[in-house]
Amino acid sequence: MLFLLSSSLPAEIMTPEVKKVAERFACQCGSCNNQVSSCPMLNCGSATPLREAIASKLKQGMNEQQIVNDFVVKYGKVILPAPPAEGFDLVAWTLPFFALLTGFIFIYALIRTWLRRKVSMAPGIGPDGSIPETYQRQIERELKDLDL
Repeated sequence: MLFLLSSSLPAEIMTPEVKKVAERFACQCGSCNNQVSSCPMLNCGSATPLREAIASKLKQGMNEQQIVNDFVVKYGKVILPAPPAEGFDLVAWTLPFFALLTGFIFIYALIRTWLRRKVSMAPGIGPDGSIPETYQRQIERELKDLDL
């Protein structure tokens, strides 16, 4: 009989209203990265008390935003699954896109610089393919020394 009571308890707590509010919070157990509404751990030390607190606050007549505000005051912004898109936390949302855009601009500029460089065939060969006079004399001198 006790088993039946304990198994029906989570069903009473996890109503659709509680689940909707619980989706706004991150589980704090440290073992999972889930929302409170979807934490799979049985008797989780974080999700279960949070679900019970949400159910209690809903019974007291608090709406979803009031519960969120209350939990943020009590636990801090760490209770939220993502930082809010306001104030300094807006940097967490915009910085990855800014870094990606900056990287693309850098790579584009680098490729354009490489393509603009004039590639020479080998050092010492003139633009028309002829060997300059100083190198020609050095080649002849080295060939003459080689014949000895």
